[in-house]
Amino acid sequence: MTLVILLDFIILLLIRFFIKIVLTIFGWATNIFFGKLPDKNKIWFYMMLVLSFVWIYCLLAKAFPWMFNIFTDYIPEGAFTRAMKALLYIVCVIGIPPTVGAMGAYITDVKKEEEAKFLRWLLKGYRYSLMLGVTMAVILVCTPVIRIKRILKHITAESMPAGVAGKGNIYVMDEIIIALGKADMRAMKRVPSKFYSVPVKMINGIMKELFDYVSDREFYIADENVTIYLNSSDIMIEGKPELVEKAKIAIVKGFVENDIFLTENEISRKMETKILTIYKNWKKGCLSSNEALRSLRNLTETGFEEDITYDDWALLTAQMNEVEHNILSKKTNC
Repeated sequence: MTLVILLDFIILLLIRFFIKIVLTIFGWATNIFFGKLPDKNKIWFYMMLVLSFVWIYCLLAKAFPWMFNIFTDYIPEGAFTRAMKALLYIVCVIGIPPTVGAMGAYITDVKKEEEAKFLRWLLKGYRYSLMLGVTMAVILVCTPVIRIKRILKHITAESMPAGVAGKGNIYVMDEIIIALGKADMRAMKRVPSKFYSVPVKMINGIMKELFDYVSDREFYIADENVTIYLNSSDIMIEGKPELVEKAKIAIVKGFVENDIFLTENEISRKMETKILTIYKNWKKGCLSSNEALRSLRNLTETGFEEDITYDDWALLTAQMNEVEHNILSKKTNC
């Protein structure tokens, strides 16, 4: 009897541990595969993923009953509980896809009053549930492999904002390669492993429809010790911590000369635009070196009084210092 209780206790701990592992993996996966989603709707999207995975699990458990039986010992047997389990199963199988569709409608701002569009979204929920559920299952396999690789190689990964969408991923990749080159980091485009590319390709159509947002996993940027993957609104840099920081600094400095945003909010992006405008006007000869430097000083005194985050402040400061350095070095040489 004591042995049975002990085994039951161990199994219960394993189930709880498994649930914690799944939640942890899901947290890792959001950074690896999705990047930075819009704050307003990302919780709804995560709920769509989880519900879809539950739906797939329920369908598979009907075909393979042992998937349900692992929980049987912890649910009292009886006519009432059997009826409740059957009801819960029916609710999940029938109710989850329309719920997923309704969440998709909410994310894309389709109102219930728009009956035809809303109904199409409810029906679309079945396709979404299938695709998202299968993708979630694949993610639960791929994510630990990527994390284990990072642990074994003693590498980390950090994200930084970048207005990739609208510019074209190949263009942004080329700009990153140029920026890294200026910091003596030789980089090139390579084809990623399936662990990085398959989950993203499975879900990109849905991401495009929901957020007008995709992750590029056709290629990635590879330096000898740093790898960089692109999403619509950010980039993921993977490598040794000190080299990740070096790559971030190189990108910030190198991106001074193009109009790809590295900051996140509207106020900060206006500052980026002003810095770029001053720099472009100076390069075209519309501003003298002294006028350009004076404009940058005025921007420092007035612009940083706005409500911007510390990260954006640090990034903008680095960009302004780079512009000042370029102007002063040219002025000195003259």
